[in-house]
Amino acid sequence: MTEYRSGTLRKSFEELQHIPKLDLNSINYYLPPSKSHMIRILALAAINQGVCNIRLNGILGNDIESMIYSLQSIGVNITKQFEKRVTIVTIYGVGKDGFSSLNSSVDCGNSGTALRIVMGLISSMRDEITLFGDESLSKRYNQSMINSLMDADVLVEKTTDSNLPLKIKGPWFGDSHTNKIITLDCSKSSQPLTSWMISSALFPCNVDLRLLGPAVSNRHYLLTKELCNRYGADILATDYGYRLNKWEVSLPDEITIPGDSSMASFAILLCKLHTCNLQLSNWPENNDSLGNEILRDSAKYLGISWDDNAINSLNKGEYSSYDLTDCNDLITPLAVTISLAGGGEITGISHTIYKESNRIESTLKLMDNFGLKGIFDGQKIIIEGGQELIKPTLPVDCYDDHRIFMTAAILMTKYGGDIIGKGLHSIADFDFLNRLGI
Repeated sequence: MTEYRSGTLRKSFEELQHIPKLDLNSINYYLPPSKSHMIRILALAAINQGVCNIRLNGILGNDIESMIYSLQSIGVNITKQFEKRVTIVTIYGVGKDGFSSLNSSVDCGNSGTALRIVMGLISSMRDEITLFGDESLSKRYNQSMINSLMDADVLVEKTTDSNLPLKIKGPWFGDSHTNKIITLDCSKSSQPLTSWMISSALFPCNVDLRLLGPAVSNRHYLLTKELCNRYGADILATDYGYRLNKWEVSLPDEITIPGDSSMASFAILLCKLHTCNLQLSNWPENNDSLGNEILRDSAKYLGISWDDNAINSLNKGEYSSYDLTDCNDLITPLAVTISLAGGGEITGISHTIYKESNRIESTLKLMDNFGLKGIFDGQKIIIEGGQELIKPTLPVDCYDDHRIFMTAAILMTKYGGDIIGKGLHSIADFDFLNRLGI
């Protein structure tokens, strides 16, 4: 497998990562910064007229770095400072008319969120820009975003049989100031809706966005709507979707990024697997939890006590159902935790097949490697509780998916062994292995 960056070949995630056997009695687990918040704020800061400092606790993951790199490729000046555990990213906004084609191509790395948002941003430009990414990103579904852009008179061209590279040439609506109606399929991902909301600050006209299909990852697009409206937009819900009125971004001088609540799923799995005492830090407020508060609200069914920052495994727990419609990133670590606890069903996961891997399939394959069983009946995964791990006999494939890799790494700490995909964790949580002492 190969990946591309700036026209050169680079290695994919094929290398082995050795995971030693660990005996854990207690651990401090610090959640990394939320890339969902960070990537959206970066996009808004790029089209802000002025300077914004983004402060976060922790090290930037590769998806955030990919968004920074993408914005720099279209003329946005961004600097970074590091001091102890604090990172400050300074963005010198170019305003709504300020993007420039410093490069005729933009590399979005492995980040689907960066890709879809940048697709919207560069559609404001008259220059042709080629978007590409790594092999995993090149396989992911983009057709709903492509269809909506073409309806907006943006030229979009695939150059290979893969979903990337894409050539995109704007501007939106041919710079027409007449109000428009656009339809958008949100049944597979909410990221195209996020892209349209953010990019509405660049529109020459107002747009009635009409949504098709049942929306998924609702908390993520509602986060986008809330951020846009907080910083100058007037995005209004309608009977059919949203009214996107023209607006100008106005950010404060400094914004702080909350922790990534979805990463607490790995902390809970670690606690369950090793029956260790765990102190969780950087858990966000409820309105920034993006549906992942289901972990805390359902902890007792997993046999977990969650008292302030203290997480402990108390008992087996009990059978329960978990709807991940708005928090699908939990599927893999939660499925494994359920198998070790009281069992249960996971619903609301059909859209996870469009992630880095088909996460339903790869989750079940990962579980099988460790002797754990789950059944997908076409709508939900059904998992028996009280299952016992076995040590894999071969290196465990992680399917170029960072959340599969992180789950596999935690499971392998029980025995020690090799997993395939060295470096995958850095996509979202650069400090993950360091946190485990690896």
